[in-house]
Formats: sequence, structure tokens, C-alpha cells
Amino acid sequence: MILLARGEMPDSPTTASPEVKRPISVNARSLLLLAVLVCAIPFLAGSYVQFVCLLALINIIVTTGVNISMGYCGLVSVGHAGFVAIGAYVTTLLMTYSSLSFAPAMLCGIVAAGIAGVVIGLPALRLSPLYIAMVTFGFGQAVNLILLNWIEVTGGPNGMAVPVPTFFGNDLSNTGIFLMTAVACFGSLWVAFNISRSRLGRAFIAIRESEIAAQSMGVPIALYKTVAFAVSAMFGGLAGSLYALGSGYVNPDAFIFLISIMYVTMCVAGGLGTIAGPVVGAIILTILPELLRPFAEYKEFLSGLILLGFLVLMPRGLVPLLTSWKSRLMPKLARQPAPESV
Repeated sequence: MILLARGEMPDSPTTASPEVKRPISVNARSLLLLAVLVCAIPFLAGSYVQFVCLLALINIIVTTGVNISMGYCGLVSVGHAGFVAIGAYVTTLLMTYSSLSFAPAMLCGIVAAGIAGVVIGLPALRLSPLYIAMVTFGFGQAVNLILLNWIEVTGGPNGMAVPVPTFFGNDLSNTGIFLMTAVACFGSLWVAFNISRSRLGRAFIAIRESEIAAQSMGVPIALYKTVAFAVSAMFGGLAGSLYALGSGYVNPDAFIFLISIMYVTMCVAGGLGTIAGPVVGAIILTILPELLRPFAEYKEFLSGLILLGFLVLMPRGLVPLLTSWKSRLMPKLARQPAPESV
């Protein structure tokens, strides 16, 4: 119907040419180029730049998970640092006390965070968004308090050193950890993209728009809300495990309430409900504090001012704004007459 309304006719099976190959889309080429550039960072940049980029990749994984529960399903989570902490500490504890290698320890961290997501999701099923936010806030605070006070296991305020991960008997270098994080980041984006295009993603969006309408269409609200929390928490657990391996040290100060707010802010600044939004927001708000280091005295003020500008001037986020500009600009460029040949 859309093609007919535009005056276009779809190709019929008899007129389609089997020899014509579709070119790779611009988005696919851009993603491939971005993957190559990211993987080249360890070989072109210094250790400091590499670590900042590693943090950006980890934050992309977390914010992608937050976007699944909050951007697509409408479940506000302000305690996501708790899921990241579970992934980080479970991975560290298993590698330290059970001599597990990093791969099964990471898997256990992801599963533990997913179970925590289900436990938090179940009592929040019948709550309004405000009360769901309060539940997740309490969860994040509870996790942080356990990490601070269970000194015999977690090391308390002093934290824990993470054993050096090994791969086939050899210590995994910082470059190896970076490349593994990059693969996990692009894999997370691929999973999130497929979820958004699947029946599960459409159910999430229906719940976000109207729970009553979604329920009348036969969508099991409780099941899908629980799945959204669990999937989002597993993304956080993966990011926490990678953070532990990349930093070599875990401390409760890395998982405080302000970190959870930062994750939400990254999603909002980039654009909720989009795949690229959390990516853009995570990159900007990870690199921005590093760029403001020369202005250490005014760092917090400048960061807050820039963030306020984002929220006031771009309430829907940066990616939706750029998309709307592109949609307005392209028809104007198409209407411009072609230059006359001499």
C-alpha cells in the first residue's frame, strides 16, 4: 500500500532479474568500518586511550541492556549498577576462590545477574513506573551495602584484585581483553537489534505504549516484563564481568547510585528506544569527563551544564534529532535541479 501511494510499483516475480545483486547497505558498511576502527585502537593508541575506549565499550553494553527494559518496555531502572556489580564480583570470586578460567566465570556472572533481574522483576510486575524505579533503586543500594559490609568475601571498601585471565595457558594481554570486549559489544548490539525486530520486541513496545491494549491483544504482560528485566540484567552482568577483567580490580565505589543514573542519562541523551541512541550516549558521556580533566575545578559544573543542554535542547535524544533533520533535508536535496552540463 505504501508503494502504491507513492506511485511506485513493486517488482513482480516475472520481471525481477536474478543476476542483479543487492549492494551492501550503507548501515552494514558503516558498521563494518566501525568494527575495523574499534579493533585497530589497541594497535594505534596508547594505554590510556585504550582504557577509555574499553570503558566506552563496556558502557555501551550496559546502556543497550537498559534500553531494552526502559526504552522498549518502559520499565524504569535506576539500579542497574547493581547488576553490573553482581557480574563483576561473581566473576572475580569464582576466578579467585574456585580457580575457574575467565570464560565459565563470566558465564556464571551473567547468569547470576539474570537471576537477580528475574527476582527484581517479579515483585515489580503490578507496580507503576514510579514504584518500579523505587524498587530498582533499593536493589542497587542493597547490593552496594552488601559489597561494603561483607568484608570476609568481597573485601569491603578495599575491594578485590582480579586474577589475570588466561587463554590456553597464556596470560590474556590488555589488547586481548580489549578485542574480547569489542566482540562482546558488537554481539550485544546484534542481539538487541534482533530483539527489537522480533515478536518479543514488538510485545515490549506494545507494553510500553499501553499495557491495557497489549493485554487485550493477548500479550502476557507478566511474562514479558520479567523477560525484559532478565535480559537487561544479563547485559549488565556481561558488562560487569568485562569491567572486572579490564580494570583488574573491583571496588564498591564503582557501582554506586550515581553510576546507575549515568547509565540512564546515557540512554536519554542518545535516544531511548533506538539501537544507536545508547551507543552515542555512552561514547559521549564516557569521553566527555576525560576531555574536561584540564578543567578539574569546574569539571562537575561543566558536565552538568552540558548534560542539561542535552536534555533541554534535545529532549528525545541526539539520534532521533539527527534522524528528523535527515528526513527533512533529503527531500529538499532531491527536489534541487541537477546542474546543466556545458
